[in-house]
Amino acid sequence: MARQFDLYRLASGEYALVIQTDLLEEMATRAVCLAVPEHDKAPSIASLAPVLINGELRLRVLPYALATLSLAELDSFVANFAHDRDRIIRAFDTMLTGI
Repeated sequence: MARQFDLYRLASGEYALVIQTDLLEEMATRAVCLAVPEHDKAPSIASLAPVLINGELRLRVLPYALATLSLAELDSFVANFAHDRDRIIRAFDTMLTGI
């Protein structure tokens, strides 16, 4: 089961962070955003793209790069980032409201 703030590596090699609430767990799809290597170009507003760290893996969350994927497309579980919930939600707040 794909839970909110789970990070998956896709078959393409890209990373996707599940942002969909667990209240919708019975759906066959998940809303996700892209997570890219930290060294990729960052937006000028730092809070818009927080960096998630799991061991040696350092990824920048891109809340403006959204998609809906089927559960089958979520290939390989990497880690859960619920402990970074506030920073992730703040990135979406920044994207949506500019605050």
